[in-house]
Amino acid sequence: MTAWPPVELPASQLRRVRAAANGADYRVSVWLPEGPPPAAGFPAIFVLDASALFATFVEAIRRGSRRVDATGVAPMAVIGIGHDADELFANRLRRRDYTWGPPAHEAQPDAGPVGGGTAFLSFLADELAPALRQELPLDGTRQTLFGHSLAGQFVLQALAARPDAFRTWAAISPSIWWDAADLKARLAATLPQAKAPSVFMGVGEWEGAVPPWQRTHPGHDLLVARRAQRDMVGHAQALAQDMAAWLGPDRAAFRIFEDEDHASVVMVGCQRTLRFATARNQAM
Repeated sequence: MTAWPPVELPASQLRRVRAAANGADYRVSVWLPEGPPPAAGFPAIFVLDASALFATFVEAIRRGSRRVDATGVAPMAVIGIGHDADELFANRLRRRDYTWGPPAHEAQPDAGPVGGGTAFLSFLADELAPALRQELPLDGTRQTLFGHSLAGQFVLQALAARPDAFRTWAAISPSIWWDAADLKARLAATLPQAKAPSVFMGVGEWEGAVPPWQRTHPGHDLLVARRAQRDMVGHAQALAQDMAAWLGPDRAAFRIFEDEDHASVVMVGCQRTLRFATARNQAM
């Protein structure tokens, strides 16, 4: 049997980049839309956990931007930032880079360090984004940062630390429970004075309970208890109300996605993020 060639994403490329901020290696994936760029360059969405989500965003934009009038999704570049590991989600490295410290009300995970969020943000904002803009036609005033789960928590902490680093911030199912009080305090100190950022948050309906398709699985009772403690939906709702007060309702959006769980919500969250980012880019 003749060997089949591998499937590749058109117009995409993968690089390994070493961050000066923390000395770690990352896999950076880049995709640009077809056709000539706008005069100021393409808007760009920076996607965390690229091993799992880079292709998802590329395909969503390729499909959606063919009919902007029907989808609300305009062409934009995709910059995927992944850890230099072969796992779909490199959890030990995610905890290192996506947190500002240990979890507030749970035992610290045994595997690997935590609290490297400041250095990772410096890599994104001060090293990677400027270097890419020097080489590629990218508009530095229309950048979006996307994260899901613990990466969503990173997005919110990064927003509190440097609200000018990106124009649009998207946190889907953010793990606010990791350090909810610290996160809220930092956002409250920063966002009322911030001029430009817009924030989209979303969470799945079933993240506060257990969806019907999981109720017969072993460990159901433990999952119920953990979800009650972490209160994903309640934390997100409360923070979304604060966001609207700090930024104004036109720059803060929140959705509870019906019949979606923590893992499944990322697909619809991707699509809604692209629509939100398109609208905010066009509002400039």
